[in-house]
Amino acid sequence: MKTKLKINPASSQLRWVILLLAIAVILPTVCLLWFMSQAVKNAQLAARQKLITLYEEKLATASQEKNQSWSERFVKLDKVVDQNLRSDVFNDLFKAHRHSVIVYDEDGKRIYPLISADVNVPVDPAEQFRDAWRLEFTEHKLTEAIELYEERTQSNDTYVRLRALVGKARCLAKLGDVQQAIEACKKVILSGEEETRDTATLMLIANTRLLLTELTKVTTKNGELSTYSMFQEELSKLLQVIKGQHEAGTVLPLDLSVFLAHRALKLTEDIDSTAWMPGETYWDMESREYDLMRVYDIMMVYDMDMVLFMDIESVKGVLNEGEIALAVIERFPTAAGFRDWPVDQFRQLQLDEQGFCYGVRHNVGGKTVLLLEPDGILGLDYEYYFRGTGVAYRVLDNVGRVAGGLEKWRGRPFVTARIGKYFADWQVELYFGGDDVFESTARRQVAIYIWAGVLVIVLILAAGGFAGQAIGRQIRLNRLKNDFIATISHELRTPLASMRVLADTLLEGSYEDQKQATEYLELICKENKRLSGLIDDFLTFSRMERNKRAFEMARTSPAAIAWAAAEAVKTKFNESQCEFEVSISEDLPDVLADRDAMVTVLVNLLDNACKYSKDDKRIELKVFRDDGWVCFLVRDNGIGMSRRAVRRIFERFYQVDRSLSRRAEGCGLGLSIAKFIVDAHKGSISVDSKVGEGSTFTVRLSAVN
Repeated sequence: MKTKLKINPASSQLRWVILLLAIAVILPTVCLLWFMSQAVKNAQLAARQKLITLYEEKLATASQEKNQSWSERFVKLDKVVDQNLRSDVFNDLFKAHRHSVIVYDEDGKRIYPLISADVNVPVDPAEQFRDAWRLEFTEHKLTEAIELYEERTQSNDTYVRLRALVGKARCLAKLGDVQQAIEACKKVILSGEEETRDTATLMLIANTRLLLTELTKVTTKNGELSTYSMFQEELSKLLQVIKGQHEAGTVLPLDLSVFLAHRALKLTEDIDSTAWMPGETYWDMESREYDLMRVYDIMMVYDMDMVLFMDIESVKGVLNEGEIALAVIERFPTAAGFRDWPVDQFRQLQLDEQGFCYGVRHNVGGKTVLLLEPDGILGLDYEYYFRGTGVAYRVLDNVGRVAGGLEKWRGRPFVTARIGKYFADWQVELYFGGDDVFESTARRQVAIYIWAGVLVIVLILAAGGFAGQAIGRQIRLNRLKNDFIATISHELRTPLASMRVLADTLLEGSYEDQKQATEYLELICKENKRLSGLIDDFLTFSRMERNKRAFEMARTSPAAIAWAAAEAVKTKFNESQCEFEVSISEDLPDVLADRDAMVTVLVNLLDNACKYSKDDKRIELKVFRDDGWVCFLVRDNGIGMSRRAVRRIFERFYQVDRSLSRRAEGCGLGLSIAKFIVDAHKGSISVDSKVGEGSTFTVRLSAVN
């Protein structure tokens, strides 16, 4: 058994055209998208390189300024080291930023800062106060200890006399005689300030101030403004001592300053500055007036509190610097421990397992200065240079630890640069703080590329769409032409063949009598008439295609159109034994129409109704009014149509039965001609049909009032 594969040439041709068209559209689009992506990348790279160059220049300028600033600081440091080694002088040199400075002499011995072990005490306290200390601290016989201290207050040695007064004050405080203890402490301080004193005496006075401050705190009671003011005053003096504000030539040992700072901060922890000031204390109930002196005192206390607050914050810095300096002194008792450090280059110095600081070795003549940075390097803040740019920074020290800027970051830096000179192994990294700066810089150019590309793609797609439509229209026209030729060939061949056979029979005389000859002639006339009808349809179709069909519009009676059409099909319907009913409503308005053209429409509809009806044909022509329309209805009981056929029934050359062996005559132009005529009259034609139940065609024309 052989199977024949049938190929539709038109369908195959259409597929090839669609494929070529798709390639013609898709290939340029893909190429354009690739070029767009490359253009976007180039724009981003150009913006990136431009911004990198800009920020590299900014970074270089900032680093140069910072190195220059440190050069100036080192010049000032050289002068200070050569003149006087005092903490207040160093603080004035570096202003708001706190530093710890350690200075070693030519032999590598530390000469600044001093610690208690470096101070020579004029008199050995153990020999002078051994018995008193035993009574005070071991046997707790405070009265007897006071007597021994009192005896020592008569000594000619200033240091022994002052130390005995301090011991006496300490025992009086332990016995609860706070006021006497306070008087003894004040006497020590007053005597020490009036007489020439050395560092050991300064240390003794500093400890005495601590004791005096602690005693005044004990006397402070709620509501007693005078006692709180006294505590404020003594605490302020103690803080000044800790901050190193002494007379020239006196230096407080560093470890004692740290000890005093710890104790001073402890004294301020549980003091409530408002507890001593109830609201009614400054209001005189009798005079109903404010006690102005009381108000003035309160304002003075408030002012002192603000001063103390600032001093306490400063002492916290002293404490931090001092603790770090002590840790470094313990690790580097001499300059030999860091002689391998590069000169004038900051580096990280590990103090213990967790703590570290930054330091720089600087030489001044024969001296070696170790400058420590407890709170980070002064002047390594780059915020000013990149404010408002969306760029963030971080500084990495010589071991790669973050020394400034971002604590948390993401991605990779887009610029990395060395700080240089004093920070040889340090570097600065720049990051995007928010949106990608390169993206925002290149966004406008990228937008231009994208919109231009989109426009070109749309134009390509539009051109492809128009080309597809044109090609599709041409293919449909070719298919229509082929169908037209095939239909004409089929429709014309049948009547011509019949006419030739009949004519040949008559010419040969192959007929029995004149009656048969007349019958053959009638058949020839019938086929000729049929042929003329086909030719008329083709000519009408040709005029339709060229839009050269002219209609003569005039007021016409719908009834006249209907009766003319009924008369035209009467003979054919009678021969077909068709039951034909005409129903025309009365008082119908006229229509503006070409009478002959509308008769042609109805004749086509009636002729189709007859051709596609069963043997018991029943056809109805009905004319009626529907609002502002005049309706011509043709109904039959024929074979009907499917929904798909109803949608295509008015297409040119469309036939429900497209086989060459179909029973119904025609070439599929009748309904398309009818629709063309109705559309030219600005009317409408519709169909309602069901398979096996018949069809109903309705033509609507506007009524003329």
